[in-house]
Amino acid sequence: MIYLLIMTEFPKFHCCVNQKEEDYDSGIQLYFMKEYELAELIGRLIKMDENHADEYKNMFEFIRSLENYIITGENPRDFSFLEKIEGEKGWAMDYSILLNESRSARVAFRACRKTVEVMYYYRVLSRKEGFTERFNPENFRAFLLLRDILYKRSCELMEK
Repeated sequence: MIYLLIMTEFPKFHCCVNQKEEDYDSGIQLYFMKEYELAELIGRLIKMDENHADEYKNMFEFIRSLENYIITGENPRDFSFLEKIEGEKGWAMDYSILLNESRSARVAFRACRKTVEVMYYYRVLSRKEGFTERFNPENFRAFLLLRDILYKRSCELMEK
């Protein structure tokens, strides 16, 4: 016998951040998907840009710890190491990077762009009731630094 389930309402999911039932368009799951994509790209850079592998590993671990902070409230890793890495503001070389033969430069630039997406969802969620405390400006600053570092790295990798 075949049972046919007809849905009359959109389902919800239990959110571990605010402990409420959330709609799928609440943005929280999409934020984590973008965060995973960023972590994946940084994970690739660990192997592709071995001269800076330790820095990428620290970036990866910070992102992982930030997820734990957002979900459980445990303290995220200190991101002051990012302040010691030189970054570059502005995207004067963006199309040059996209056309460059260096795969590692393009991956670093993709990670830079993914950081901007994460920043967007982070900021949107920072305005939602129940999320404000965990999506705070201080941790957002880490993404600003990360964006500029990844852009500079993509420019440097283009020259190799």
